[in-house]
Amino acid sequence: SSRLPAFYDIPPAHDPLLHLLTTSIMKNGRYSKAAKITSDTLLYIHTYTRAPALPILRSAILMASPAVRNVRFKSGSKSQVRPYPLNERQRTKKGIDWLLAEVKGKMSGRTLQERLAREVIAIVRGDSPVLKLREDAHKLAMVNR
Repeated sequence: SSRLPAFYDIPPAHDPLLHLLTTSIMKNGRYSKAAKITSDTLLYIHTYTRAPALPILRSAILMASPAVRNVRFKSGSKSQVRPYPLNERQRTKKGIDWLLAEVKGKMSGRTLQERLAREVIAIVRGDSPVLKLREDAHKLAMVNR
């Protein structure tokens, strides 16, 4: 008998988004530990929402991902900003990095898995500081286009 409920969909092992998330979490080459954190995060998301975890994670990372990066450069004596578009992988990686930076700064949850799951749910609900980062980046890009 399995410890997972029968209705829970286990995501594919080689999902590109999960691989990118796992490698972003990984420290000192410890991939299996990072993979465990990723799978536990999916279980926490499922526990908190009673819905399939992978679509929730996908939508949260999509919502947190910026479309541009703003590069500062000096022109004479003043500093200017130039927005550059990001491709799909760069966008996703930036969103994951912002998500992990927000989670690692907090101490509210007991483990990284719990904090990550709560932050993902907060992004989907729309009340996360990560969304403000994205909005600020887009505003800066619109002003300096």
